[in-house]
Amino acid sequence: MNRDRLIDIRDRVLARMVADGFAGADPFDGLESAVFRASGLGRFRLARLAWLQAIKRGPEGLRKVVRIPPKVNPKTLALLGGAGQGVVLCDVRDSLLKLQNLDGGWGYPFEWQARAFCAKRHQSNAIVTSFVVDALLQSGMQKDHPALVHAAGFVESKLWREGYFAYFDHVVVEIHNASLWAAFALHRVIGPNDKTAQAVERIIAAQKADGSWAYGTRSHHHFVDGFHTGYVLDLLDRLRASGMDGLNNAIACGWQFYRSACFDKNDLPRSFAGRDGYLDAHAVAQAMASLSRFGDRDGVIRLSEWAAENLFDPGRDLFFAGIKKDGRLDRRNYMRWTQAWMVWALSIMIENTGPKPSNPQDQTMSNFDPTAPLSFAHPDPNRAETEAALRALPEPVFRGLYDITRAAASRAKAEGAMETLYALTRGMKILQRIGGERRVLFMKSQSHLEHK
Repeated sequence: MNRDRLIDIRDRVLARMVADGFAGADPFDGLESAVFRASGLGRFRLARLAWLQAIKRGPEGLRKVVRIPPKVNPKTLALLGGAGQGVVLCDVRDSLLKLQNLDGGWGYPFEWQARAFCAKRHQSNAIVTSFVVDALLQSGMQKDHPALVHAAGFVESKLWREGYFAYFDHVVVEIHNASLWAAFALHRVIGPNDKTAQAVERIIAAQKADGSWAYGTRSHHHFVDGFHTGYVLDLLDRLRASGMDGLNNAIACGWQFYRSACFDKNDLPRSFAGRDGYLDAHAVAQAMASLSRFGDRDGVIRLSEWAAENLFDPGRDLFFAGIKKDGRLDRRNYMRWTQAWMVWALSIMIENTGPKPSNPQDQTMSNFDPTAPLSFAHPDPNRAETEAALRALPEPVFRGLYDITRAAASRAKAEGAMETLYALTRGMKILQRIGGERRVLFMKSQSHLEHK
């Protein structure tokens, strides 16, 4: 495995995202078109559905013609902030707090028409809220923080139905991965509770004999796709790790189905179970994370190297959206759906397959990891080598390392881990000194993360 190449690709894509202010296109943002909004057709459900599909399936250049502005998506920030047990790549806490809605949740920055419902721009929903809650907790935020308490209240009071959590507060549509995400988010904030337990029981009951889960309960939601299957398996495993009993059989059967039906003969992830066709980079990203979670080291290494060779565009420093059924590349650039997910997945893969120092204070140039908090012993015999590595880092990665180290120091302070705090504080001071040499200024709230 060429780990250095994978790190370089991850860092280049992340740098491109930073340069773009984390604002970009999304497969489902077609209704934000200035042309469509001016036409008056937005009053009609069928027109909204047709237009959304036309933009989603059309060429990338069409977006400019119909004037769809790039937007910052809270889910993009959450993925870079460590949601889904990812790696904390950026300090996004302040930005996410600014994007929280008055009802306590978070939503997509675009209007969205599905067959079963229509959502307003920024309307709070189960998925975005759960990912943001996960990221905020990953950043070290305490569970009694007002933002998390408010978010838990939104999930529990607005989304709860009889036995499951709805996607939006104005619908009764049951979508399994959304319900499970909401159940898990509530569990993370308030601990074991009856609503989470009921929702999980319902997910287990919805599992088919072959180990699969349909997307939802509506007639048009009976499809089974790879990345949502991965979502469910990951969440059940995290709930099991938190102490919830009775999940082993569902996870084992689900994993067997996932590996047999959601990968093709070349061991590449399928977008839809048992069916070859369009290969979505989103499915690749989720597969990388799930393979890492369930210990398939060889599988995740092969898939990561395949993605680096076939999905990465070195000319634009981004990942292609996918590969079409005829083998042609889908060159569209989606900020949340593709770039954030692939950076998230590569970071998980790099973290779980690379060499780690036995002592986090023993960071030499050979094992220096810019995705881990920087700490220094005193005295530290490897300081010169580590400082040389710091000076060689790309500026976005250098800034990200400072954010990661600052977040770790905040956690250490809150936990009263003073020795760890001292080592991390030394790391922050060295980053500030080298940042001064490189004319890199660190601010408490970075403007490029703010909602635009």
